[in-house]
This record gives sequence, C-alpha cells and structure tokens, in this order.
Amino acid sequence: MCGIVGVISGDGSAVVRDLANGAHFLQHRGPAYAGLCVFDQVRRRVRLEKGEGLADDIFKPLVGVSGDAGIAHTRYKTHGGGGIANAQPFFDAFSGVALAHNGHITNVPQIGKELAARGQQLGASCDAEPLLRVLALWLEHFREKDPAASEAGLMFAAIGEVQTRVTGAFSAVALTANGLYAFRDPSGFRPMVLGRRDRGGTQSVMVASETLALEQNGYAVDGEVPPGAALFIGRGLDVEQRIIVQREPRPCAFELIYFADVESEMMGEKVRTFRWRAGRALAMYVLETAPELVPEIDIVAPIPHSPIPGAEAFAQKLEKELSTGAPQYATPVSKYRYGGRIFMEETQEERDAAAMLDFRVDAKAVEGKNIFLVDDSIVRGTNASRIVRAFRAAGAGRVFLGTLWPLVRDSCFQGINTPTQDELIGARFNGDVEEVRRELGVDALFYLPIERFQEAVIKGAPACMACTTGRREVKFEYSGSVLPPAGA
Repeated sequence: MCGIVGVISGDGSAVVRDLANGAHFLQHRGPAYAGLCVFDQVRRRVRLEKGEGLADDIFKPLVGVSGDAGIAHTRYKTHGGGGIANAQPFFDAFSGVALAHNGHITNVPQIGKELAARGQQLGASCDAEPLLRVLALWLEHFREKDPAASEAGLMFAAIGEVQTRVTGAFSAVALTANGLYAFRDPSGFRPMVLGRRDRGGTQSVMVASETLALEQNGYAVDGEVPPGAALFIGRGLDVEQRIIVQREPRPCAFELIYFADVESEMMGEKVRTFRWRAGRALAMYVLETAPELVPEIDIVAPIPHSPIPGAEAFAQKLEKELSTGAPQYATPVSKYRYGGRIFMEETQEERDAAAMLDFRVDAKAVEGKNIFLVDDSIVRGTNASRIVRAFRAAGAGRVFLGTLWPLVRDSCFQGINTPTQDELIGARFNGDVEEVRRELGVDALFYLPIERFQEAVIKGAPACMACTTGRREVKFEYSGSVLPPAGA
C-alpha cells in the first residue's frame, strides 16, 4: 500500500510544497520510504529525490526546489526489497517519463523475462519500475509509428496497452515535460481522486490517493478518477479524461476499514461512516449470537486507531439495547503517537518488536473488568495477541475481541503485503474461529461475517474482498506479449 500525489500549476508556480504536504497527509499509507520528481520547464531540469523514512523528513530540505509540475510517493513495500533504490518515483531518461504508483503488479516476472530477451534489465525490484518500462516502451513504439502525433495521444495509446497487458492493481501518476498524467487499472482496485484550487488567482490541479490530501491543501474535490480511466493535465489545466479499458469496479473494501484516513471520502461516503456502520453491525451480530455474553461486558475499548469509530458505534448499540448495566466506552489502551503501523513492517520479527513497544494499557482502568476489544481486523495476529497479553497482565477479567473486518483467509495480490497464507492466522487454522480464539488467548472472538459487511457496511456496492472470500479478481500473467514488438 502506498500514497501517490501529482500536482501541476497553471502559472509556473513551484509545486514542491503541495507535493510535500500531500505526501504528509498520505503518510499513513506508507511510512517506509518517500520521494518526489519535479519538472522545471523554465530551467529545463528534472529533480528526482528519494529517501528512507518519513516524507516530512525527506522533503523538508527541498522546500526551495523549483518546478511547476511534479509527482510524489510514500511507500509501504508490497513488491520488491527495501532500500532507496526501490523507493518511488522512477524516471526513464530515454522516454522522459517519471512514474509512481499504488498497487501490486503481478506479472513482473513475465515483464522481466521479456525485457531480458531483448537485452534489457530492471535496475530495482520495486514493481513501479517494470510498470514504467512497459509504459515507456509502448510510448516509444507509438512515437516511432506516428512522429507527428501529440504526446497526449501517444500516452493515451500507451496507457491503453498497459491497462490491457499489465496484470494486478495500479493507480499511477506519470510526468513528462508537457504535463501530468494519471491512470487506474481497469477494475480500480486502488483509490485515486482529482481536485482543483484557485488561490488568489493562482490555479493548480492535484491528483492523490485520498481526498484528505486534497482538502488539507485547499483543493476542492472534483471526484474520483474512474476505473480504467486516464487523465492528461497540461499547463492550461484543462483535464482531458478518457475511459480506455474498463471492467466492473472492484475498489478494495479493506481501505474503508484499515488503510484510508478516517476523514477521507471513498465510494461516495466518509471512511468514518463505513467504520461506524461496521461497529454497529458487529454489535448486532454479537447481540444475536452471544446474548448471554453482553451483560458481562464492563468496558468496550478500541485498539487504536483505525477502529475507533466502529468501537464507538458498537458501544452505543449495546447501550441502546440494554435496559440496565450498559458497558462503558473507554480507551485504556494507547498507541505511541510516533510509532508506525505494525501491519506494514517488512518482516515478522520487525512486527513483533514493534508490537512490544507500541501499545500500553492503563492497569487502573481495566483491573478486574471484563473487556470487549474492538479491532479493525486480524491479519497475522501480531497486534491482537500482544494486546490481549497486556490486558491479562494489567489484571483484566475476561477479554473478548471483535473485528470490523471478516476473517482473512487468503493472500492479497492487489496492493497488500500478504504474499503467503502461512502468515495469515485465519488461513493457518483453515478459517476455524475457535482455533484462532485459542491462539490469541481471548475468551470469545467475533469476526463480522462477510455477508453482513456487504449488506450493512458497503450496502451491496461492488468491491474487492478477495482476502476474505478467496475469490480473486486479478490475473497473474497476461496471455500474450506484454512489450511491443522489438524493432517494429
């Protein structure tokens, strides 16, 4: 999972501050690496800067960088190794295109094999580079066929080939000397929104992963970039949009529960609303399936931070349904504010170490009390098992756990770093909730069922839930050649 930003101004104003601020408000999508690429039309320069760590630290020294069009990226590794060499954006000097994307390309081995057959190699293991290479080679192919054609026309044609031949998930921003491009895969797995700003007569356009990045920079949200669409924004700031290759939309529903910022808007509503609905649906499920347990709950507590709206709704629903002895909503578990998101650590050892350091429990608040913990999800179980042990050590009575997301039983290949089923606690126990409960050490465990999530939370809207249903919507390879004919 990553965050992407693209900005272009209409009067030559520098865009580096907007890029940095946009990345700042997308830091939750990728705290490991950050980078930007800025095109300076006046000085005819390209500035590419990448680093390891938080965007704020990497971009702060770049405040004086000139250039009226640029792209930025915050990275959480889903494909390829770590290191600055794998940070985005990437720049292809032969075609003059820079690119950053959010998602996961599944046919990277196929692309690498075809490149090797024509004597070319990839310089990094990040899947943004092969995505850029395919785009650049098709752009060069069409440019040779029609040298008089406009760059935008050639880029749209090349993007169409990418959308047809590159498999997986990708929401991408690309940059040339002539303007800003943005495109999504045909199913629209990963989010992308467009916005405009007019500040004292200075106009600019921004593309970003989430509405939060637009709004916090003073941009009015124009709307979501449709699945399968491609955009071109030149310095006149007219947005040319084409729907090139489009299938039935499959936006990632996990974004609504875990990844996206609570104040962003996705699928037509605030993320906070989806999480609140999930908490209410979870409460109704518990009331129906374990009514005898509900009166025992003394405290409803969220595991910070994503599930807080859901935990609030959960507690409110129980309070409304119980005539006496309603549980108290409290926040006895705190998360270190400068810590990362443990799910995004690159190895299990790093996740375990982070979990040991990240959470603290207020023993005075929980001693002798029965606690119902509300979490966004349980993927590997690292967070959940650590927090349950912490509550036990703090003297809590019985500890119950419920999640706003259904049981994760399958790997994701659309932008989440869960490549093997062995690392998924639900898959390891073949979906047996009782076995997972024992492994986590809780007295009762409740996953919001898939059907209830689809009906009550997303209201039947089409979405990807492959990690819970096992029904994947993505191919791993393209049936034909990915690259254009060599020398054609």
